[in-house]
Parts: sequence; structure tokens; C-alpha cells
Amino acid sequence: MKSSTQRRIWKMQGAEKEVHLKEMEKVFEFYPAVKGSGFQMEGYHIWCGSVLKEGDTYYLFAARWKKEKSFPLGYLTDSEIVLAKTEDLNKPFQFVKTIIGKRDGGYWDSMMAHNPYIIKIGDEYVLYYIGSPDGGTVTRKIGFAHTKDILGEWQRADKAIELPPDANNPCAVATPNNEILLYFRDGSLKVSVAKATRYDGEYTVLNDNIFPESGMEDMFVYPTDKGYEMLLEDGSGYYTGLPYGGAWFSSSDGIVWDRKNVRMAYDFNVTYDDGTKIVMQRRERPFLLFDGDRTYLFNAAKINGETQRTGGDTWNFVQEIKAKNE
Repeated sequence: MKSSTQRRIWKMQGAEKEVHLKEMEKVFEFYPAVKGSGFQMEGYHIWCGSVLKEGDTYYLFAARWKKEKSFPLGYLTDSEIVLAKTEDLNKPFQFVKTIIGKRDGGYWDSMMAHNPYIIKIGDEYVLYYIGSPDGGTVTRKIGFAHTKDILGEWQRADKAIELPPDANNPCAVATPNNEILLYFRDGSLKVSVAKATRYDGEYTVLNDNIFPESGMEDMFVYPTDKGYEMLLEDGSGYYTGLPYGGAWFSSSDGIVWDRKNVRMAYDFNVTYDDGTKIVMQRRERPFLLFDGDRTYLFNAAKINGETQRTGGDTWNFVQEIKAKNE
């Protein structure tokens, strides 16, 4: 049975969209989420979330800013990127330290850092993120920091990557020949992809409007035997029928994407291991962790806000999933 919250959302889309949503196949099955898992901090908004595993430890990079600042717009002036870790995904992540905070003026990321996305290239960890020198939206840019010691010091790039104006929401994936595909969106939610031969090299835009029918954001891209797959937020609900729900797409080359054979990735309903259920107001920033024969979906999550988009309690949420064709 659909929740009352989702019935209201779907009703606004009209009967045609409602039928489309009912008929759309979901790409994942969901195990009950473990209550108390994920990452949250008293007194802070937590958003985004990018994860990797080294040895027996899971490392989470997330954005935070103090709760006295508004959600979501407080991030523009006060967001910083922090590191948390756990050795058991059924238990909460514990804060380790701030990785990217404010720094003296004159840099592209002097005031804030947000949208962390971690990848490992050889023996080097590369953290893509957005920054701003003044808290504005049009001055947001994508850059990176890197290190060979995940718990050590990170070297921040002095200059941002040269991309179109207001590039944000970075998602990076290494190709089989060790090139970098960097996905991003602009202020109008137009999604693009650029390529570089090195993470610190020059990026060339290969497709400047992957989803021309609708605004999209929060891309997560991963390689498969057949090419690439992507999870992202379907902002208007154009592709899935559910505004702000999760959509799944596929591509043979990571540049041109199949916009016809779309599947739903996730909605806002969550069932916990104790049988309780919640309906999230926001479930965004998808990130998959492939851990042996198990797969985990991480999302930035929000409940208890005065509106669907503003205020409330936020955290990084994790849930074990399974592809339906497994």
C-alpha cells in the first residue's frame, strides 16, 4: 500500500504519470535498513556521502554545517567536508576529522566545501568536491584534494577545474584505460560529462546535455560488463513519475545514455529491521558500495522538516540492496 505522502505526490502528476509509475520496474530489492546505522551528528546538518572500504574499515566522506544555519541553503556559506569511519555497516559511522574546511581568502573554495565524491586511482585517493569563495551559487566550482594516506593530510588544489559556469554535483569514474569521466550539473540542472587523461589534467566536455527532457542531479556512475550504469535524482519526475525519486539509466560508453529503458532505483519509503517504517521527505545523493557479494545504497536523507524541501533532521542513510536480476 502506498504511503499517503506518496499518493499526494503522484496525484499531482496526473493519471498518466500514476499509471507509468505503477508499471515501471524497480532495479533493486531492498533489505530492511538497520536502525542506528549510517552517519549523523548532534547539532549538525549532514548531507551528501561518498564511501570506500580499505581493509576492514569503511570510510565515509560527508558534508556538514551547524544546525543554527538553515537547511538546505546554509551549506553555501558554512559547509565543510568531514571523514567518518566504521568497521560494521550495521553500526553508526563515527566522526574522525574535518578534511576540507574554510581557508584564507583568494581560493576557489575559501568559504565552503560540499558534494564530496571519493575515488581511488592507483595508490592515491582523490576527493572531488564543490567550493565557493563567497557563498554565491554562480561562483560554485568543482575541484579536488588528494592524498596517499586517507587519515593523513590532504593536498587541496589551488585552482578549480576549468568547466562551464556553476558546475557542481561532481561524480567521477575511472575508465578501463585509466581516463577520468567527470559528471556534473549546472544551476539549471543540466547534466554534462567531461573527460581527462588524469584527475589533475585538462577536462574536455563530451556531452553537455545528457538528459535534455528534464532537469536532473546527484549522479552516481559505475562501470559494468556492458558499459556503465547511473543512479540519479529525477527532479521533475519526468522519467519515473516520482518527483525527486531515484532513476536508473545505462550506457555503453558513459557518454550517451539510454533514456528510453529507464527503471526506478528507489523511492522515499523505508522499512527498518525492527518493523518500523518511515517516509523520507528527501532521499538524494545516491552512492553504491560494492562489498564482495553485497551491495549497499547510501543516500542523504531528511525527515521532520517544515516543508518537503526545507528544515528537519538530516543524516547519511545506508541500506543493503540486491539487483533484481541477481
